Amino acid sequence: MNHMNKTTFALLIGLVVLGLALPADARVQRSSEDVETIKQTQDSSNKILADTVQTVNGIQVDLQAMKGAIEENRHFFEQESEKNAKILKDFDLRITGMEERLSLFESQLQDVMSHGGKGGTAATGNEAEAYRKALAEVNAQNYKAAIPLFDQFLKKYPKSSMADNAQYWKGEALYGLKQFPEAILEFQKVVKRFPRSDKVPASVLKQGYCFFESKEYVDAKAFLQKVANEYPKSEEASKAREKIRQIDEILAKSSQPARIR
Repeated sequence: MNHMNKTTFALLIGLVVLGLALPADARVQRSSEDVETIKQTQDSSNKILADTVQTVNGIQVDLQAMKGAIEENRHFFEQESEKNAKILKDFDLRITGMEERLSLFESQLQDVMSHGGKGGTAATGNEAEAYRKALAEVNAQNYKAAIPLFDQFLKKYPKSSMADNAQYWKGEALYGLKQFPEAILEFQKVVKRFPRSDKVPASVLKQGYCFFESKEYVDAKAFLQKVANEYPKSEEASKAREKIRQIDEILAKSSQPARIR
């Protein structure tokens, strides 16, 4: 055994002996605290999961009912006056909004399910609770209230395994407020600070959405194409291709070229 191995081995033995030298009560107390922390984290994750599943189920039921009602009456709407056409358009917009909310909750479910496999510092019970509190404001569409909560979380737990998610959902809150330039910058922070995060494809996708909502179709298409090219088999790529199709239709109907910055 060379000198370095002997030294390493001696250190390991020393650490083991030191651990055994702790009073039995101290070792039991430490174990109890570790178990309690794990339990708090699990309870908080279960709460997020249960709340999100319940909300998703409710949206799915409402969405299916609305789609059914539209299909049953679509012929009537199309045959009647311009007023009915506006009603039909309103229903379509409401469905789009519900589908967007459903997508948002499905993304949260993916966060919870993949959380255990993420690197970084594991979220403690307090971290998970702070994250859940901020996310609950997003779900309630209290976007202004959510933003400072995510800021507090990121400042207090910068190395948390949920930091990339918190950064992403801050961007979503700004998107919900239609503050698209600010949202673009927050989504970019996910890309730059957490390049290996599973939130990167969704962040680039939402940047494309922000440009789309701002009617900057050329920029929107560039970001959406990036998602489709770099993550071709992802759900985000599927959404990107659909949005690109919408952009192509808009540009085809428009007599004015898209604005190029």
